[in-house]
Amino acid sequence: MRTESLTSIPFRRAADAWLDSRRPYISAKTAHEYELNIKTLSAFFGEMRIQEISPDQVRAYQKARMTQCGPFSINHECCVLSQMRKRIGQPFEDYQPLPLPKEVRGRALRDDERAKLMQYAASNPNWEGAYLFARLSANTTAGPKECMTLRLKDVDIPNRLIVVQPEGAKNEHRHRPIPLNDDALEAAQLAIVRAQRLGAFLPEHYLFPFRTDKGKRHDPGRHQTTFKTAWKKLIVAAELAPLRMYDLRHTAITNLLKDPKVSDKTAEDLAGHIDPRMKKRYSHIHIETLREAVAQIGPKKPAKTAAKSAEPNVVEPGQDLNRAAQDLLSALAMLLKTRG
Repeated sequence: MRTESLTSIPFRRAADAWLDSRRPYISAKTAHEYELNIKTLSAFFGEMRIQEISPDQVRAYQKARMTQCGPFSINHECCVLSQMRKRIGQPFEDYQPLPLPKEVRGRALRDDERAKLMQYAASNPNWEGAYLFARLSANTTAGPKECMTLRLKDVDIPNRLIVVQPEGAKNEHRHRPIPLNDDALEAAQLAIVRAQRLGAFLPEHYLFPFRTDKGKRHDPGRHQTTFKTAWKKLIVAAELAPLRMYDLRHTAITNLLKDPKVSDKTAEDLAGHIDPRMKKRYSHIHIETLREAVAQIGPKKPAKTAAKSAEPNVVEPGQDLNRAAQDLLSALAMLLKTRG
């Protein structure tokens, strides 16, 4: 569709046409996020034309959405709207994105907290999906979206491997194969059994099928988008709140960086990408490992030998005073004898 045609049709149709023109230049994940943004924007702007949307109406949209979600989501949605306005040559002149809260540092679970989380997750059948996701994420560094977009064909049980696909990867570096340890392998096997029980049987079907009709049915052709309800109940029951699903990836990466035997390169290959600030936090561990390594390169110092008998005795602090006095008397006797 020509750019000028976007101004002659209702917002939803114009937005869909705009997105179709962008698909060759963006990833499948970004395209899917734009689809969700457009759906939300369309519910508010209805039959309006793109050029009819004023900055005041954008602010009204922001205010309405603030009762439903946070500034990150709202800014992403308004960014799509801004891109559409730029396409028609009418960029917003008085639009301000919402201020973002201070960055929340990820939380890494201690071993006892992790064990407690898994124990409670396994105790409730209604939390089965969240439980299997948690085991996979905490053992592989795969984030929530990376786990939930895995298809059956992406799980290689014989070779103990999962492959994160571009659909779920945040960027090109996160598209990667990840080996499975024993715990992750068992979780993957159980997840396959669950997926098959919920109707998945084709290689293209998802490992975590989408819930429909309030969980009464599942669609294996679509992936689960979140375990938010189960997760909230789980972390309250385990007394671990606040804890994000993403913190399981953070826990896995932290354990990698804390291990002096694991290089930063190996950790990054597994995780796909690690925030430089997080690597800096654990750099002292690797510095000490390097320090020990370079100590083996230099010349070795000779071992200390016993003092020669010809050298005079030196009285060290705390040495037996009687022995020192005897040595002194012997020396005087020798001196008098030689002079006599």
